[in-house]
Parts: sequence; structure tokens; C-alpha cells
Amino acid sequence: MELLPVMLWMIFFLGLFIVSPSFNIKTSDEESVECVDIYEQPAFHHDLLKTHKIQKQPSEIPKPVQIKQKNKWDTREADVSTWQCPEGTVPIRNDETTSSTSTGESYPREHAVVTTNEIPPKMYGAKATMSVWNPTVETEGEFSLSQIWITSGSYKTNNLNSIEVGWQVLPDLYQDKKTRLFIYWTSDTYNVTGCYNLLCPGFIQTSNRIVLGGTITPISVFGGKQSEITVFVWKDQKSGNWWLSLGSNHSLVGYWPAEIFANLAYADEVQWGGEIVNSQSLGRHTTTHMGSGHFSDEGFGKVGYFRNLEIIDNNRFQPVQDITVKATDRKFYDIKDMFREDWGTYFFYGGPGRIHSGVSSLALSSFFFYFSFIIFFII
Repeated sequence: MELLPVMLWMIFFLGLFIVSPSFNIKTSDEESVECVDIYEQPAFHHDLLKTHKIQKQPSEIPKPVQIKQKNKWDTREADVSTWQCPEGTVPIRNDETTSSTSTGESYPREHAVVTTNEIPPKMYGAKATMSVWNPTVETEGEFSLSQIWITSGSYKTNNLNSIEVGWQVLPDLYQDKKTRLFIYWTSDTYNVTGCYNLLCPGFIQTSNRIVLGGTITPISVFGGKQSEITVFVWKDQKSGNWWLSLGSNHSLVGYWPAEIFANLAYADEVQWGGEIVNSQSLGRHTTTHMGSGHFSDEGFGKVGYFRNLEIIDNNRFQPVQDITVKATDRKFYDIKDMFREDWGTYFFYGGPGRIHSGVSSLALSSFFFYFSFIIFFII
């Protein structure tokens, strides 16, 4: 008879858990997230999305280029942070609504990127597989990231629209130095609109599993196995929405609705590569790393890479072959492009930033030598 009250209480609390539209949970990597009703996510606070009807599936998923040869280098697919939220809800990190959005806007950015020169003047998406590292970030206000940029317009005409996806280390935003999945967008040259992940109304998440802003594990090992993620972004030709999927199995994350962009009917430029913020702390260049923190000439297993670069033309992924490489200052970060049958067009990139002067190290060593010598004779 004593079991009956206990069972009733268990049923009562189970009922609360099931009925509740949102609740807090912990992901496998101890991220605190909340399962939020899909129509209560931040996107629907946007004035242009008040009456937006969710597109639950893209009308078509473009197929990537089929690679006939097996990857000859030792790589593995990294895992992004996930949690199984109930159907009709999406996982949102608890601090997505409270974290600072300051991301080093006032400091100069430095890049090592590849830009496609393919003939199609109109591009409707891009894809790449990128290695995942955990670069050192020197000081507050700085970050290091690797991503795809899909853009139209320009800074010069002040009408830049941009979709960005990749991984980043950004202590100011996440309050740690972990490597995390991120998305970004802007429709007015970063002046007012746009933000990371779900920090402002814009991106509509449809996945009830993938945690935007969540950690990525494992990362690449220097001289060892390389971890990577594959990113797909494409425009749904029927709805006009820009969809995002991840991984070799095309796991759908959600989409940027067409309404939030001023002039992104198509992309007129696509870039892949790395970016850092250089705050010039103490009046000199930062030591923040890009990629693995090593220059491109050290080769596979020791540097960051992007491989199998592709763009979408007429709803089909096409391999990228004609590219331009650019690095802001090769003393600190560089880039080198190549081609292989299994990797298609690919490139190595990255660097250590400012390298400590050997003269300073020698002077310090000499100081300790003479200091120890004097102490020896005193004793």
C-alpha cells in the first residue's frame, strides 16, 4: 500500500516534465541548455518574422561532389555538442541571452583566406571540410576562428550581407577558451544587424539536437590524428531561405530566412579561411594563434586546413578550382593552396602571430646564469 503514494508522486512529476514547454538540461560536455518551444526561439522576436511560418525541411538538399578516391590522410569527423530535446523544441544555451556581444569590433582583424574566382557570377551556397583546433587567444577582446563567408554587396558601398559558419575560440562571449561551433549573419555591413548563434532574432533553428555555440570535440592533435567538421550552406530555391547542415550525413540545423537580408538573393563572393583579432596589447602584435598556430609549410598533421571546397551553381555543388589566396601579413599568418584527387582544391593556413624574440630569451637566460653564478660564490 505504501508504494501507491510514491507512484502517484512519480507520475505527477513526470507529467510536469513532459507538459512543460521548456526545461533546463545538461549536454554530454556539461553545457547548460534549455529546450525551448520552436516558436519561442529568438528569431520570432524579429519584426520581419512575426508571421513567418517555419520551413521544417528544405525543398531539396543539393548533393555534394562524389569523391572517388579514399582519403589518404588520417582524419576523423569531430562531434558537435548535442542534446535530444522533445519534438517541437530546440536546444538553446542558457547564456545565449545573457552573454556579452562584444567581440573585438574596435580592434583590427587579420585574415588568411581563399576566395573563389569561378565563372558563375551568382552563387547559391558553399561547402567545405575544415580541420578543428584549439588556438591560443592572448587577451580580452581577441578571438581566433575558421569559417566560410557567403556574401553579397561590399564594405565600400555599405551594403554587405553575410552568412558565416565555422568554429571559434572567443573568451569574451563564452567565458572560456574552448573550441565552439558558431554561426553569424549581418544584412548591413555589421553596423546594426547580426550576431553570433541565437543571440539576436534572425536564424531559425529546426534541429532539436544540435547546440549552436556548443563545444566541438575532439580537436586535432599536433603530429597526430586530425579532427574536422563539414559545413554545407545553400539557398532553397523555392522558399529563398538559406539552409545550414553539418557533417557527412547532412544533419539539418536550420536556416536564415530570406526576410532578414537586404540583398542576398545570391552570393557574389565566397571565402574560406581563418580570422583573428589583433588588439595590439602592449603596443605590439598579438600572439593569438590562427588554426593550429603553425605556418602552412609545416604540412598535414601540423597545420589547419580546408579541403574539398565547393560552391552551388543551379542547385548543384560544383568543385572549386580557380581561387585567389590572401594573407593580411605573412610574417604572422600565411596560407598555401594545393590540389589532390581525394581532397580536391584545399589549403593549409595559420600561424603563431607575434613570435617571441630570440634576443629577449637569450638576455633572460644570461641574466639567470649570472644571477646563479653570484649566488653560488656568496654561499
